[in-house]
Amino acid sequence: MDLQNLMMGVERYAQQRLPQFILELSALCAIDSYTYYKPGLDEIAARLGERMRNLDMTVSIIEQEQWGNNLLGVLHGDGDGIMLLLGHTDTVYPVGTAAERPVSAAGDKLLGPGVCDMKGCILTAIYALEGLAAARYRNFREIRFLCVSDEEITDRHCADLMRQASEGCQAAFVLEAARSNGDIVSARKGNAWYTLTARGRSAHAGVEPEKGRNAIIEIAYQTLQFQSLNGWREGITINAGEISGGTQPNVVPDQAEVEFDLRFLHPRDRLATEEQWHKLMQNQRVPGVELTLTMRPDYKEPMAATPQSLELAKRAQEIARMLGFSINHVLTGGASDGSYTSRYGVPTLDGLGPIGGLDHGPDEYLLLSSVAPRAALLAGLMAGDQ
Repeated sequence: MDLQNLMMGVERYAQQRLPQFILELSALCAIDSYTYYKPGLDEIAARLGERMRNLDMTVSIIEQEQWGNNLLGVLHGDGDGIMLLLGHTDTVYPVGTAAERPVSAAGDKLLGPGVCDMKGCILTAIYALEGLAAARYRNFREIRFLCVSDEEITDRHCADLMRQASEGCQAAFVLEAARSNGDIVSARKGNAWYTLTARGRSAHAGVEPEKGRNAIIEIAYQTLQFQSLNGWREGITINAGEISGGTQPNVVPDQAEVEFDLRFLHPRDRLATEEQWHKLMQNQRVPGVELTLTMRPDYKEPMAATPQSLELAKRAQEIARMLGFSINHVLTGGASDGSYTSRYGVPTLDGLGPIGGLDHGPDEYLLLSSVAPRAALLAGLMAGDQ
């Protein structure tokens, strides 16, 4: 069977099963899987693991004491080549959101917490694998399917697992949704979070305020200074996203802190921005306040557009044309676990789920009409050069 017929068969397979897809996705999204909610994450891993077993995959539930369990399925073929499908089971939504906002349909859109980011994308990949199995396609050595439970936070515990799953792979396909215009992702910015802490001296705000050292005033001043570097190099974005300090209005605050999100195109730009921040910290508004800048240890390097990954993007465009649509590949500022596979030296392509958007919010959606074509696109990439 040639590649075009194989992909069209996968597309028909998925299209005919869209009612089942909706039911399955609704059931998955009815389970709260907030990153910090282990019971829900464990249930998702168990359900997806059962789906993978039905595909004759060798399934491992990687159990964790504190965090949600992770899931690895391996499908063995009789050809060459090892590929990694990479997804995540956690969402950003607090416990109770699933019951408050069950999956609903609005025209071509499926709405609900996790439909796009990324339960619907994981499910689409399962249908792509089922379509390949229905066509008796096994011309690969291994297809590894890893679902981690910690993608939405920076306190990562799955980095080693992703590294192990990447070993020996010729390609990694990350299952984040396609952009709202249908684009896939060939490069991503790096992402790091920083905390700037100010420690001053408390005093009575009415009786002797001059004896205090106001940490809030200093942190506000530094926040404006830090933000002044927004865009100072191409691709640099800085966001002061959380600020706190003080105890009550009649006390000169002795402590305050602000957290920054930094996005960057090149590792050297992150280091250069850090250097500039440290220089700005020497320019203080409140003398005597101690400033400390720390970076969270789990940060993402940029997902690089290497010659090998660009070749994957070119192949994806050719496959899309065979299926009757066109796609572009783009750089995006959003982070994903494609940054890890790229760092481990695996050619990586991202945004290979169905079209969706507005994730992390109340209007998160997935376009139902894109499920079957994107399942076929992913199947074509897994099939390689046929």
